[in-house]
Parts: sequence; C-alpha cells; structure tokens
Amino acid sequence: MTILDQLIDGLTEDSLSTSNALRKFLVVGSRLQSEPIKEWVNGELNGYGKTPVERYPSYRGPLSTPVEVLFVGPYQSSQKYYLAEHEVPDEREFRQAFFYVYLNQSLASLEEMTRSKEPMGRPWPTNAVMQLRRWSNEHKAPSLEMHEVHSAKQLVSQPLLHGVIDAVRNKALQLALDLQADVPDAGQSGGPTVQNKEVERKVSFHFETHIHGGTNTVGMGENVTQNVAIKQGDSEALMLALEKLGLAQHDRQSLGEALQKDGNKPGQAVKDFLSKMGAGLIKIGGEAVKPAAVVAVKGAITAFTGVPIP
Repeated sequence: MTILDQLIDGLTEDSLSTSNALRKFLVVGSRLQSEPIKEWVNGELNGYGKTPVERYPSYRGPLSTPVEVLFVGPYQSSQKYYLAEHEVPDEREFRQAFFYVYLNQSLASLEEMTRSKEPMGRPWPTNAVMQLRRWSNEHKAPSLEMHEVHSAKQLVSQPLLHGVIDAVRNKALQLALDLQADVPDAGQSGGPTVQNKEVERKVSFHFETHIHGGTNTVGMGENVTQNVAIKQGDSEALMLALEKLGLAQHDRQSLGEALQKDGNKPGQAVKDFLSKMGAGLIKIGGEAVKPAAVVAVKGAITAFTGVPIP
C-alpha cells in the first residue's frame, strides 16, 4: 500500500484526523520536492500567523460572522442582539473589518475549538463599539428603547469551524486522488520528484486546481468578489477576487490574456470566455460554474475595466 493509498483510505473513512492526514501529505510534498505542497501543509499544521491574508487559502477567509451586541439599560438590565452587517452603514469598510474574520490558527487548534460548547468570540475594539453606539443613537443602526450599546463581539460558530476543517480534508482528498491517478508513486521513498518536468506539470496542475482553485465551501460562495476592492486597472486585485471565487489558475490566466487581447475592455475575447463559463466548459471544484458566479465574475471585470457588462 502506497502512502497515497493510506491517505485516501484515512480521509474517506475518518480513521485519520485531518491534521494527522496533513502530516502524511507533508511527507508526500517533501518526497516530491514540491514547495507549494509543503508550504500549504505547513500553513495548515502551524497556522498562518505570519502569512499576509492575501495569501490565505480562500476557505480561511474572509468569512462572514454574526455579531452579538450587548445593550445595557436602567436597573442593570441588559439585552443581547444579534447584528447583521446590512444593519449598519458601510462607512470606511466598517463591515469588512468587523463582520468578517480570517482564521489563522493551526488545524489542531481549530479541531480543539470545535469541541467547545460555546462559539469562539472576538470582541470588537472600543472604537468600533463607540461607532456602533453613535449609529444606534442616531437610528442608523438597531436600537433598544432606554438601552445603549455596551459591547459587541463576532461569533465564530462550530459549524463554521467544521466547514474550514472539512474544506481542508476535501481538498487533501481530491489532491491525493488526482496524484494517485497521474503520479501513482508520488510520496514513495525514492519516487518521482518535480525535477522531472512532466511530474512538475501534473503536480502543479492538480495543486492549483484543488488548493488554489475550487469553491470556498464555508460561507462566501459567489459573493466573495464583493469583499475584494478592485480599482479600475488593478489586475492584481482582479486576480485575487477571481482566485477567492474559486477559478483555477489556468482559467484566471486565460481571462487575463482575454482582457489584454481586448485592450483591457470587455471585447470579443472576454465575451468568449464568459460564454464558456455559461456553457459549463469552465468549472469550479469540478462542477460547472453557477449563474450567480458568472454574475460575480462579470462584476469583477466591470470593476477592473470600468465598462459595465450586461
């Protein structure tokens, strides 16, 4: 039995915890001499604390969270209110800052958090609480009669944590299955390495497809491009938005080439790309792109070019 066989069996039968499965994948990445696989595994095992959030896998954030607000009133009375982002003004990216989180903890830490009976809380800083209090007093945000905003915190629920862990597990399984099909001896002692150009091509393709591509399964879905600010002409922000939406690297590159061909305007090459998406020829996570995702891609292109796409 190869190490990929062991990984696939463990990941499908739950005989391996996700963090232990990733340790086996570290062996695979090291023996393949694949730096992207090793970097990804080390990020999951050790956490992403030193990694810029722009380089986080999409399933690590930004993730939408509810906010628990505590209102206090006379005679030491208090009431809790669960605040949604649309209930506050979106000034100076307030919603992005205080209704979304990036989970940088290690897999083992996330697994431990899922065993808690209470959701993990992230208290708002004083300046955010004061701003919410002002909006509440001005009736620009929810208010309770004779009560005032006292504190607020984001709630990271167990289902959200499980979603992140499951995303890692599913991506690891998909990557292991495709490596087994195309590079069956990957991870074996003395086996193939990415020094072989054909092996490097196959490993890179599957890694980009499953780790950098695929659908974000834990809460952002097709709305992810709304959480990346794309200024006109900012190709880096456009590619980041498309990556977080789930488009694989080769599809992002194809769209970039189409935009260049059209002179950074939505011309015939861009329309051809969007037609392929609509026809199901471009996929996210192995499945045809949903109509809502096509709309999100159009929105990202519009922001980049400054030209609306019908």
